[in-house]
Parts: sequence; structure tokens; C-alpha cells
Amino acid sequence: MRKIYFLLVVTLVSISCSQYKNGPMSKAWHNTNAKYNALLIAREDFKIANEIIIANNKESFEETLPIFRKIDSTGLDSAKLYLTDAIKKASIIAERHSNSRHLNEAYLLIGKARLEKEEIFNALETFKYVNTTSKSASAKTEALIWLMRSYIENEDLVSANQVADLLKNQKLSGKNKAKFLATKAYYHQLQNEPALAVVFLDEALKNMKRGSEKARLHYIAAQLYASLNQQILSRKNYNQVLKNKPNYDLEFNANLGLISTQSLAKNTNIAFEKMLEDRKNQDLRSKIYYKMGETEARKSNYELAIKNFNKAVSESLDSPLEKAAAYKALGDLYFEKMLDYEMAGVYYDSTLITLPKNEANGTMIGQKAMFLNDFIKYKKAYDLEDSLQKLAAMNPNELDFKLEQMITQRKEAQKKIEVDNTNSSVLKTATTGNLPKDFKRWLLYDPVESIKAKNEFVRNWGNRALEDNWRRSEKTMGSFSLKIERQTLDSTKSAVKTTASSEEEMKELLAKKEIEQEKKEMLKKIPTTNIQKMASKRKQEEALFQIGKIYKLKFNDEEKAKTTFNSLITNFPRSVYEPEALYYLAIMEKDAQNNSFTARLLKDYPISSFARQLKKGSIKLSKDKETEALTFYSKAFNLYDQNDFNQALTQIDQGLNEYVGSQIEDKMAMLRIMVLKKIGNKDQYVISLNDFMRSYPSSDLVLKAKELLAVLN
Repeated sequence: MRKIYFLLVVTLVSISCSQYKNGPMSKAWHNTNAKYNALLIAREDFKIANEIIIANNKESFEETLPIFRKIDSTGLDSAKLYLTDAIKKASIIAERHSNSRHLNEAYLLIGKARLEKEEIFNALETFKYVNTTSKSASAKTEALIWLMRSYIENEDLVSANQVADLLKNQKLSGKNKAKFLATKAYYHQLQNEPALAVVFLDEALKNMKRGSEKARLHYIAAQLYASLNQQILSRKNYNQVLKNKPNYDLEFNANLGLISTQSLAKNTNIAFEKMLEDRKNQDLRSKIYYKMGETEARKSNYELAIKNFNKAVSESLDSPLEKAAAYKALGDLYFEKMLDYEMAGVYYDSTLITLPKNEANGTMIGQKAMFLNDFIKYKKAYDLEDSLQKLAAMNPNELDFKLEQMITQRKEAQKKIEVDNTNSSVLKTATTGNLPKDFKRWLLYDPVESIKAKNEFVRNWGNRALEDNWRRSEKTMGSFSLKIERQTLDSTKSAVKTTASSEEEMKELLAKKEIEQEKKEMLKKIPTTNIQKMASKRKQEEALFQIGKIYKLKFNDEEKAKTTFNSLITNFPRSVYEPEALYYLAIMEKDAQNNSFTARLLKDYPISSFARQLKKGSIKLSKDKETEALTFYSKAFNLYDQNDFNQALTQIDQGLNEYVGSQIEDKMAMLRIMVLKKIGNKDQYVISLNDFMRSYPSSDLVLKAKELLAVLN
């Protein structure tokens, strides 16, 4: 009877605790099971997964850290198991405890785990679902914040911005406010807007609780302020790192940051030396040397900076990220401060070789190295032609002396390099490794000392044969005197001197002959005729134009681009590159439509594609104007069809100038190309083809233009 009663009670409880009921007993039962069974395990799995991700994600403190650690599914092998299990356990709540108050947390946890697994589409759907179905305002807001983060990771910045606009108008709790502001800061950081990023990050930090994550964000704020040359605010944030329970790496790097952001008047070397001597920092010496290099670079002590960066390279044997960062710093220093582009190229190449393949900025550095190679090629071409033109302007005697001086200097420099290389190899052989500093080798075992001793012997005694009695001028062999031999030696001394003298003369003659031969080769390269001088100028003109474009489009250095393009249009008036140079100078002005470069471009080159590009920004054609353009095009085509090419060209040039931005502009430009082909104006034909490719990339006629260019090539 008792058994029947017990079974009846269990059955009644089970029925009353269905997940589809909202009674107090049902809710209590499902809340308890959700919290202390599935959700407890899911939380723990998610926590362990994040600990694994943080442990495996070795951050490079030499670069500005990302506000959120980057998501990389390739390095998540061990963490994926825990993330998958977290999703499974959290899903149980949705399946079996749908009336639990922990349902929103479960869904949010599923979305976060999916995001960290790089299942971004599934994460987006999960966060959208929570925002749509949840009755909790806090859960809906948190889902929107994570939705914004997911869009950012998916590089859909337009959608991320739309979500941000929704969140701006909502009242947020302290916790959600901190998350939203940090996500907004992350958005601006990825947009390369450090000033905006640090403003939002500062606000986010005000709403965060003390802890290691807050310490990390203070460190990033310090880095961002340092990049903006706000040293006082940077130091303030470094100090905040130390007050927020940082791990040892953060504490160490924050202390480095405090030293390196001190006033330039202060001697920071003492503090750095103390850190180098600390036994705890033996594995971190490369980081210290790196900061020492950065500090010296700020003080414009570039030689010392290079020395410290090189020490950072040699100390970072087990850390490719640290070594790559030091190589990149050297490349930046040579490129931006010392203007030694070849050395910069070498160090960028070393950065690429050292950097792990999965690093995101590898592509950026690779592109910079590639662009730098092009830059060096054109810079060398310009400098070479400049030197040759200066030599061509000299009188014959002055030129002869200058060429001989250049050849002699080059030979001396080459000889010095060879001697340095020899000494370097000898010193490497003589390295004593881990022997004590006061250790002394036996003379004959020390290659450096042996070479010194041998040179001293030859200087004092001459190059004597290794034999008995080498020191004696009279030698006795048995009972015979060697006085006769001495007389023989005396008689041959003069002959030896004569031979030596003739050998020296021969060497001098050969050296002179070699110099004369080199002078002849150099003279061949010097432009002497008018045609050669014009060709040299054309090479310079092209090199200067290409350098300007690399500064503008590749290095994003508008100041140097402006200087280069101004030099081009000043030193090479009416250059074939002048319209494009004027176009770039115009768009680099604050008001692209109203400036001297735009006025000059529209006046001197009104029918060029660059003039049309500038006009497009201020012109919008009506339907009547479009019809008028079509009629104009028909007349031009009829002239072309009747072989009246000169009249057709005049008509097209007028149409391109008058109907800028029309729907048939590309057809009119292509008709102009066909007319130029018929006329036989090859130079303008080639220029117009390239203009067409650049001005109408989405036109249906691009394929035709490519075919015409292919025939030319």
C-alpha cells in the first residue's frame, strides 16, 4: 500500500512540474534543475574554454592589444571540446526547462560559445532570437550588445553600427553599459580611429569592477594614449593597471610603459638596467631592450635605438612574435626616421620570415615590404639619373677627376667591408663561449693572437722560410763556411729590390688600367647628347610620379605625396603625368572642388578622365540632360561611321566635357578611343585606354578595353 501511495505522489509531482506549466511548484522545480544541473556544468565548461583560449593566446605587448582577444578557430582544438559541451548542456535548459528563469542566460551562453567557435552565423541567429523572444529588458539589451560584437567579428560594420544606434537610445545597467562602450571602442579600434576608441574605452572602464580584465583594458587605454602622444594620460592608465590585480605579464609591461613614458629629460637607463639585472626578468630581457629602443627613438637617439632593438632580436630566441616586433621596429625606424629604404626593406622581409603565418598583420607587413621594393626601385632610378645629369654638366677635366674619385672611394669601401668580414670570421672562431672572463688561451691555440704574432714577425724579419738557423746571417754547414753565400745574397739584394720595384709598378699600372676601364664604362651611361638627356629626364619624370603614387596610395603619407607631386609639376611642366598628379593634389585639399589644382586641371586638361572625376562630385544630370547626351552621342557616332574622324573627335571631346556623369559617358569615352586608333595617335590611344580602365571599372565595355590593351602588350 505504501509503495502505491509513493508512486502516486511521484506521478502527481511529475505531472504538476511539466515545463509547459507556470505554477509555483513547476517553476521552482525547473529553476532548481536548470541552475544546479545543466547550467552549472555549461558555465564551468565555458569558463574552462576561456581559460584555455587565454593561456594559448600569447599576446604581443609590443603592439597595441585588441580590446577583445581575437577569435581564431585554428588555435581552439582543446577549447572546442569544452565549448561544444557548454552548448549541449545549455541546450538542455531550452529543451527540458523552457519555463525556467535561467532560459535567457542559457541562450546567451550558447550564442557566446558559438561566437568563440567562429560559428558566427549561428551566433547571430541565437542573439537575434533572444532579443526577439525574451521578456527581460536586460537580456534583450545584452543580446543586442553581443549581436553588435558578432557583426564586428563578421566584418559587417554597417550592421554593427545600426545595432549601436539602437543601443544608444536605451537605458543600460552598469554592467551592460560597460559591455556596450567596450564594444563600441573595439569597433573604432578596428576602424583605425584610436582617438574615438580610447574615449569609449575610458567610459567603459568607469562602469567596470576591479579585476584582471579591467587591468588589461587600462593597459590598452595606456597604449592608445601613448600612440596619440598623450603621455600623462598614458601614465595614468599604466598606474591603474597596477591597482587592478594584473597578472605578472601585465604588471611587468605596465612598469615598462611607466619608464618609457617618463619625461625625455629623465635618465631612464638606470630603471631599465635594474629590470635587466632582476633574476625574475631573465626570460623577458627582449621586452626590456625593445622598450629601451622605443624610448631612445622618442629621444631621436636613433643609433642607440637600433642597438637596443638589435639586442631585443638576439634575446628573443624562443619568441617569434617578439623577434618579429623588434624587426618591424627597426624597419619602421629606417623607413620613417633615417630614410634608408633599402635597410627598411631588409628588416620588413625579416619580419615576414619570423612572423607566425596565422598573424593578422602579416599580410599588412607583406604588402608594405612589397610596396617598399617598388619604392626603392623608383627611388634608385631617380637618384641615378640625377647623378648622371650632374656629371654630364661637368667639364671634361672635372668629370675625369670626379669619376676617378668615385671609383677609388668605392674600392676602398669594398676593401674595408672585406677586411671587416675577415676580422668578424676570425673573432667568431675565437669565441670562448661560456669560459670565464679572465680565461687566457695558450698563444698557439688562440687564432687572433696567432695572426697578430705572425704579422709582427713578418714586419720585423720579413717573410722567411721555416728552417734551421733562420735568424743567422752566417750559417755553418759541417766544416764549410757560408760567407760566400752571404756575398751571393748581398749581390742579389739589388736584383730583388729591382724585381720588387717592377712588381709594384706593375700593380700600379694594372690598377690604373682597371680605373680607366671603369671610367669608360661609366662614361657610356652619362647622357651627353640631347636625345640621351631627354631620355634621362623621362626616366626621372616617371620615377617621381610613381614615388608620389606609392606615398599616396600605399603608404598613406599625404604630406610626402604632396611634396613629390608638387616637385613633378614644377620640375617637369606639361608632363604626361601632370593631369593625374593635379588630380591627386586636388583631392588631398580640404575642399576638392575649390582649389588651385582643380582650377588648373579643369583649365589645362578639361577632357581628361581626371577632370571628369572631379566634376562628377558636383553634377547630377536630369532626364532631359540624359536624353540630350544620347542625341549628342548619336551625332558623334555618325561622324565616326562616315570616317570623319577629326570632326568626331572634336564632337566627343565636347560631349565628354558637357555631359559628365551621364549614363552613356563610358560609351562616349570608348568611341573616343576607337577614333584615336583610326587616326593613329598611339600615345593618346594608350593613355585613353588606361584612363578608361581606371575611370569606368564597372562598365560593360571594360572587357573591350582589356582586349585592346592585350593586343598592344
